[in-house]
Amino acid sequence: MILLHTVVGDDSVRDALKTVEGDNREEDVMPHNRGTRRKPRYVGLVSYKGHTKWVGTHSSVAAYKQAEQERLVELREEVDLAEGRRISTVMEFAGAVIHEDGRITMTWPEGQRVLKETGRRPSTVRRLRDGLKPLIRDFGDRRLDSFGRQEALTWALPQWRYIQQSVRQFFNHAVNHELIARNVFTHLGVRKRTRRVDRPGFEVVSSEQYERLRRCARASRTDSYGLILEGAILAIGETAIRPGEIFALNHSDIDLATGIIRIRRQLDLASGVTDWPKDDEPRDITMTPALRGHLEIMPRISPDILFPTPRGCYMRRSTWSTHWHAVRAAAQMPGLEFYEFRHRALQWMIDPPHDGGLGLDIQTAAHIAGHHDGGYLVCSTYSSSPSTGPWPAHGARSTPTSRGSRSRPRAHPQHQAPKTYGLSAAKCR
Repeated sequence: MILLHTVVGDDSVRDALKTVEGDNREEDVMPHNRGTRRKPRYVGLVSYKGHTKWVGTHSSVAAYKQAEQERLVELREEVDLAEGRRISTVMEFAGAVIHEDGRITMTWPEGQRVLKETGRRPSTVRRLRDGLKPLIRDFGDRRLDSFGRQEALTWALPQWRYIQQSVRQFFNHAVNHELIARNVFTHLGVRKRTRRVDRPGFEVVSSEQYERLRRCARASRTDSYGLILEGAILAIGETAIRPGEIFALNHSDIDLATGIIRIRRQLDLASGVTDWPKDDEPRDITMTPALRGHLEIMPRISPDILFPTPRGCYMRRSTWSTHWHAVRAAAQMPGLEFYEFRHRALQWMIDPPHDGGLGLDIQTAAHIAGHHDGGYLVCSTYSSSPSTGPWPAHGARSTPTSRGSRSRPRAHPQHQAPKTYGLSAAKCR
C-alpha cells in the first residue's frame, strides 16, 4: 500500500479527507494507465453524489492519488455549495409581476448577454417577453431546476414557435448564470416552419393585382394623401424595402437626381422609435423609373418624413393598418398582408425577362432586399418558381460576408460605407 503525504492546513479539508479515507476504499485500486509500463499516464475520475470531476493525467501513482484526493475535496465543496444555494423561481429570475388585472410585466431579458453591439431591439424584447408569459402563468412559482425533460416536452411542444424560442432562451440565460446544469427546453424536435410560399392558399401578388392595389390606394382618399399610400406600395413592391425601413425614410434620404434611396434607419411601428436597419448595415438602392416618377409628384405633407401620417407624424402600426385595410378591401383582397409585396418584388427581380421579370441574379436581389447570406433566404423563403436556378449552398451563410459569420466583427453602422445595389432603367422598362 502506498502512503500519500498531503499537507492540509484547513480543518474542514482535513475532515473531508478523513471522510474520504473512511468511506472510500478505492485507494488501493490502481488507476487506469493510458500509457506504457515504462512511460505510464494514469487518468481517472472522482465521483460524489452522482457528480464527477476529472482528475487529470499523471506520470506516477503517487501523483495521481494526491490529485485524486484534491479533486474529490473540490468536488464535495462544489456539490455541497450548490445544494445549499437557493435556486430562483421562474418569476424571480424573470423579474416578473402579475398584476391584479392579469397583466404581466417583467425585466427579463435586461442584463442578459447579447451578441449584437447595438443590443436587442425593442421589438425583439417585446417578442421575448410575450413568449415567456405563458410559462410565467403556468409555472411562475416553480424553481428553475425543478423541470424535467419529459415535462418540458409535454408543455412546450403544443406551444407556438415564438413561445418555444423565448422559453429556450430564458433557460439558456439560467444556464449562463449557473443556476441550472442544463436546459431541458432545447432540442424539442419541432418541425421547421413551412416556407411562406409553400403555405396553403399563398400566392405571389400578380401584376394585375399589383396595379389594382395601386389604383385602390390612390382612390382610397378624396385628398392627395392617396398618392402617399400608393408610394408606400411602390416602395416595397419595386425595391423590396422592409416596411419599417419605408416609414423611416426622410426626404433627405431620397436623391431624385441620381435615383438613389439611402436606407439608414428603420421604424418600430409599435413604439414609433427609429433604430438602425436590420443587421445594422446601411445600404443604397437605385429606384425604378416607376417609383422615381411617383416620388416626384407625391405631396410633401411633412418637411422631413417621406411617408408620414395625414398629420405629418411617423407612421404607427394602428394607423397604417387602418389605411391598408381600406386599400386591400377595395381591391377585393382582404387577407393580403403588406409584407407580401416583398415576395412580389423579389420574384419580379429574379424572373427571366421573357416572363416579365428583370432577370437579376439571386445574389444581387438578396443585396437589394438587405440580406447578407448570398441569396439563401431569397431561394428558401421568397422564391416560388424554378426559374431561380440552383439554390446557393446553405454553407454560404457561414462565409466571411454572410449574416451568421463571426470571423470578422462587423463595423458599427455609423462607420460603415453603404453599399449601392440597383435596378437599371433598361431592365425596368
